[in-house]
Amino acid sequence: MPACQIEEYHDTPQARDELIPWLVATDPQPLSAEIWQRRLSHWWDQNPFATLRSERGWLLRHEGEICGFLGLIPSCYAVNGRPVPAFIASTWRVDEAHRNASLPMLMKFRRLSAETIIADTTPTPKVQALLQCNGWSCLTDIQRRFVPLGVVQRILQRRSWPVLQPGLRITRDPSEVQSIAASCMPSAGIEKWITPEYLRWLAASPMRRHEFIGVINTSGCLSSYLFLTPKRIRGIPAWMEIDHFSVSCNSEELHALVGEIVRNPSLLGSERLLSLAAFPGDLSWDSTPALHQRTEHVCHCFAIPAALQALSKHTVLAEGDWGL
Repeated sequence: MPACQIEEYHDTPQARDELIPWLVATDPQPLSAEIWQRRLSHWWDQNPFATLRSERGWLLRHEGEICGFLGLIPSCYAVNGRPVPAFIASTWRVDEAHRNASLPMLMKFRRLSAETIIADTTPTPKVQALLQCNGWSCLTDIQRRFVPLGVVQRILQRRSWPVLQPGLRITRDPSEVQSIAASCMPSAGIEKWITPEYLRWLAASPMRRHEFIGVINTSGCLSSYLFLTPKRIRGIPAWMEIDHFSVSCNSEELHALVGEIVRNPSLLGSERLLSLAAFPGDLSWDSTPALHQRTEHVCHCFAIPAALQALSKHTVLAEGDWGL
């Protein structure tokens, strides 16, 4: 049998026309060609970090036909307050008949991860085990806190939420954000690099509804935000928080932002419950007057180069291709 060949994926209209039918045919939860077209456009055409790195992934071919793919989406992280180009790994898929021939793809991936931050937040169990064997850090638990909204909160409230400082207001539209007070939080370590363009890009995700709510001043400078996605929790309409950020040295402004939603649920809709999420080490929601909390399973994996592994990392659900 002829050997498989690995090659870099060079993104062109012709390359997408070849790749998309294979992605549709091999998807375990089939997406249409139109959705894949929108998804790849979001990854590579609309991505504000697309120009930071040129790599887009690799193809595996057998007798000239695609039999495997691993996609790379350019991204950006703050490392001790400075922007560093990074990647999101997505859609690592190989035809079963050629799975044993994908080792060269893994080797290229390993070499890249030795010098570049890479996030993979939707790995299959097999890929997760493979990543962990190769030294990736995999976070598998989050703490969820559940906050009732509106009338229910007023009945059950044990203490009040703070309010926003004078001169600040709520915005639901990321296009109103003209600048960011700082593109990362005031602490050393590794976290997402935030720009107005990034906020608009995340809000436009084609795969999941991402609702933005932020705090800006009179000149449109943003200081805190949340991203939320709708979900039913035991049949109750709810908002699930997937990203939180604040330039404040404490969590008071984030709590004031939540307080605006608690007191006025119509800011987002008629949902009755808000679910706040924190990975281990994230103290953002520790002092909130939550009704209930529990641990939930997730799988967020990160390749951190050896020179950066001593740094702490701030992680949120909306990293990697989670929702892209």
